[in-house]
Amino acid sequence: MELYTLLYAFVIYSPALAANGGATFIREGTPLDFGRSLGDGRRILGDGKTFEGLLLSLSFGLTVSIGISRFLGEPWITKGFMGALGAMVGDLVGAFFKRRMGMTRGQRALGLDQLDFVVGATAFMLATGVPLSLSEFLFVAALAFVLHLGTNAVAYRLKIKRVPW
Repeated sequence: MELYTLLYAFVIYSPALAANGGATFIREGTPLDFGRSLGDGRRILGDGKTFEGLLLSLSFGLTVSIGISRFLGEPWITKGFMGALGAMVGDLVGAFFKRRMGMTRGQRALGLDQLDFVVGATAFMLATGVPLSLSEFLFVAALAFVLHLGTNAVAYRLKIKRVPW
């Protein structure tokens, strides 16, 4: 795979990557599920998914999208934002499934924690006409996996996150 292809993949996924890291800066907030549970007695999403975190994440993604648009053209504001929105939807779907599996906030789900947002971002970007190859997706998925583990360990040491994963 060419270096240009890898760089392009990183650039077009960067709003999603920024959005995924944005919510970690919010410690408390209003839960998106308003504290509600489903019939199984488990929370829908949990306390870790808040309106404030979602708003900050989307703001991070939009900011990066605006920066990308300076180089790739104005449509990338929308395309990048959709990638960021898809990343957050993917993260919420991941949280939903973790709650259904009986996992609590902060409990580790190797693979799901690192890749749910990449899958969501990919789906939303494809829906908005962003051309993506399988190799670009796989590169970003591998990169996201490694970055997620590394940045979370650093965030834990800086006391930004409660758990190192």
